[in-house]
Amino acid sequence: PHPPVPMVPAQTPAQLRAALLSRADSVRLSWSPTQDPGGAGVSGDLVWNPATQSGVMRFVGMAGNDPAAHQYQLWIFDAERDQRYPVDGGVFNVPAGGREVLVPIHAAVKVHRPTLFAVTREQPGGVVVSQREHILVTAGSG
Repeated sequence: PHPPVPMVPAQTPAQLRAALLSRADSVRLSWSPTQDPGGAGVSGDLVWNPATQSGVMRFVGMAGNDPAAHQYQLWIFDAERDQRYPVDGGVFNVPAGGREVLVPIHAAVKVHRPTLFAVTREQPGGVVVSQREHILVTAGSG
């Protein structure tokens, strides 16, 4: 029998964000709204750490969504991958009336050199390949 593994409480998104911001190798990028009406008035930033492959998105002014109608999905464009197939960064919801929302990033595969992070509005559950009809905000590293 193995000794019991101590349960480590999961970090809240705010704690994770603070931890990532304290690391010198983390990247912090600001969101820019696109022409899509869904991105109007949205601001915030994201923090990404390539070593830990973890990150947190922060949105201010993002409209709440009805998960039965549509969800938000993060896409990470990687310089070392085909730009037609960005990495799925996870599907998420934004509660109605929330001013600031923190969302952990869950990249489906390893991201080598992220060049652009983009949030789209998709069908419930997200999609495998986005049509990119509703890109709401983007954050680029150059």
